[in-house]
Amino acid sequence: MHTQIDSCTQRTFAFICNWLLPLGFVVLLVGLAALPERSLYHKMFYALIAAPTLLALALRPRSAQAFLRDPVIIAFLLFSTWALISFSWSDTEQSFGTLLKRPLYILMLFAACALMALQTNARLAQSTLLAAVLMLPLTAYSLAMFIASGVPGERLIGYGALDNPLLSSHLFGFFCAFWLALSMTLTPRQSWPALIAAGLMGLALLATGSRTPLVATTLACAWLIIACWSKRSVWLLLCGVLVTLALVRLYPEILLERGLSYRPGLWAQTLSKVAQQPWQGFGLDAQLAILIADLNMSFSEPHNFALGVLYYTGIIGLAIWLAMHGLALFQCWKHRSNYLFIVAGALLVYGIGAGLTEGGGILPRPKEHWLMTWIPLALIAALSIRTRQAQGTQR
Repeated sequence: MHTQIDSCTQRTFAFICNWLLPLGFVVLLVGLAALPERSLYHKMFYALIAAPTLLALALRPRSAQAFLRDPVIIAFLLFSTWALISFSWSDTEQSFGTLLKRPLYILMLFAACALMALQTNARLAQSTLLAAVLMLPLTAYSLAMFIASGVPGERLIGYGALDNPLLSSHLFGFFCAFWLALSMTLTPRQSWPALIAAGLMGLALLATGSRTPLVATTLACAWLIIACWSKRSVWLLLCGVLVTLALVRLYPEILLERGLSYRPGLWAQTLSKVAQQPWQGFGLDAQLAILIADLNMSFSEPHNFALGVLYYTGIIGLAIWLAMHGLALFQCWKHRSNYLFIVAGALLVYGIGAGLTEGGGILPRPKEHWLMTWIPLALIAALSIRTRQAQGTQR
């Protein structure tokens, strides 16, 4: 009887880790461009990642020990704990139970990636690659329809649940960084298809008319040049310079037309508010209204991730946030002989660059901002856990 129960448990656990979670991860990566609405996107996350991960952990509780010892995940747990503590002095209208769900969703993402990596290491890489391949026809179709519309001044948004060109650029930029990283780490013969795919995603980025992803892509290229230092690094550097010069020459309006988009004013006002409660911040989900007189409107985000963390959780929260990213980048640099860490590092560096002029809310439900922070961190944590397990087995 016990043998039958153990066999059923093992099969269920293996099915979740080998098939259900990989499917959920693919949907998480491309769902915004493929699914008709965000509510369905959220439901798919709950059904294919959150619930199965909880079931897998219930079936095999010891599997949680491996990922709860990872430095990046420990830093995330510390950050989430401090953010939840800050609820006690926040003026939010949300209940504590509602806000508690947000870090739990992200923790389920970390756990799902770790379970995939521990069960079958290839599944995590295969799922990410499959999502990147599926994103190519979706992007090509969006670009074709955008070009066919020919409306002057229009910016590419895309289809599915995408509804804002800047937010869409995070999705296109994530996969552009992914393909660029592959083109730098694969063999010369294999790198050409990846380079062509990166070019397609780059065209989509330009079509969104957003400048944030241009900065982020530049930083991702800098990471790849340093981490993969070789002849290809020189070519990537030269290509980057040529593309920049071409943009300035042919499409200067992309870089200069909208000026600084009120970012300095947003940052200055946010910092002035932070000065009132610098150490503890204003609390998770606290109210924030930044008035821009020229527009006669207010913004609810500082359009900078670090400033958002500083506003809500203070210097203490920001220190943990920076440590979490620093630990992740250190892991990528330490294991840069493994191309998967180089790819994951490029995704994280891209997200850091995009966060310099975009975002500000912390611990959100699944949306575009996850591609800038939580998904790259989850990938790096999973790869680190798998690497430590492999090293422990060899000993």
